[in-house]
Amino acid sequence: MILEKITQLRTELHNCAEISGKEEKTKALLMDYLKKNTTLELCPCGDGFYAAHREENATKPTIALRADYDALAMPDGSASHLCGHDGHAAALCGAALMAEGKKFDRNIFFLFQPAEETGAGAEPCCELFRKETIDEIYGAHNLPGVPLGLVTTRPDTFACASRGVTLHLKGKPAHAAYPENGISPATAVGRLLCEIPVLSAPEKYTGMTLCTVIGMEMGEKAFGASAENAEVWLTLRAEHDCDLASLHESILALSEQLAEEYHLTFSHEVQDVFPATENTPACAEKVLELCNGELLSVPMRWSEDFGHYLNHCKGAFFGIGAGEAHPPLHTEHYEYPDALLEPSMQVFLKLMQS
Repeated sequence: MILEKITQLRTELHNCAEISGKEEKTKALLMDYLKKNTTLELCPCGDGFYAAHREENATKPTIALRADYDALAMPDGSASHLCGHDGHAAALCGAALMAEGKKFDRNIFFLFQPAEETGAGAEPCCELFRKETIDEIYGAHNLPGVPLGLVTTRPDTFACASRGVTLHLKGKPAHAAYPENGISPATAVGRLLCEIPVLSAPEKYTGMTLCTVIGMEMGEKAFGASAENAEVWLTLRAEHDCDLASLHESILALSEQLAEEYHLTFSHEVQDVFPATENTPACAEKVLELCNGELLSVPMRWSEDFGHYLNHCKGAFFGIGAGEAHPPLHTEHYEYPDALLEPSMQVFLKLMQS
């Protein structure tokens, strides 16, 4: 009966997809569902909320279980659940229903978080640690390409740190016939792009470190004018936060050096900041043992804002296989498989019972 109800909830969540930071209907749907189907106490937390299962005189460590519920922004301005957060939230609701009226000798907090896709949701939801005593926190993400229901994690970094960086270089305009009268950022940008592979060379860092050129914009398509402004868009990614910080510093230092050399003004912005999701070894090993899981050999290159929670508390993030032939995340044919709801709920139940 629970599985049938949760499957229906997943469909409802899928059909009301909302982009990060705009999940009003989704949040209301989840809260209303828990009010109607459980007696759990619902509490605000950041821009999300949590449902509290409390037991008197509990002796086991208090745990929190987290799910995200935002959707991807589409080019036409709409939203779509192409990452499976509808399934994550539905499965956590299923775990809450399974906890209803049960005794686990521990307090359990079911945390529902918005805005994971932009990295903006978890940090405000760390309010949970100021409001409640939490000993361990766990979260999961579905993994297409992995056998259905197979749990995988590792005792160190599960998902890489990342951040988007926009570099602004400003010179001086000139007529295209007299470029010497202006200051173009073209040469500086060219040198910067050529140096990026050197700055991100593997031997400089303790783990995987990567700088991806997302794109750039310089001048405009007006053949009578020399370029004055340029923007370069980069995504920095690393297995460890310290390496990401080092790479970021190196890129800014080079940009400032080139700007000074070519008499340009320089500024930068940072977007979509995700810390590394670095698991507590004992918690990751517990997940693997409880679920007969498979050790992940290398970190996932994509990022997850769950790392903010792990900066406050012991815990682990893990993957659950969505099927070897399932379409990849963030692609047009992806949809969270309903067949994954029950295995996900069972993993949460094992953590509650451990």
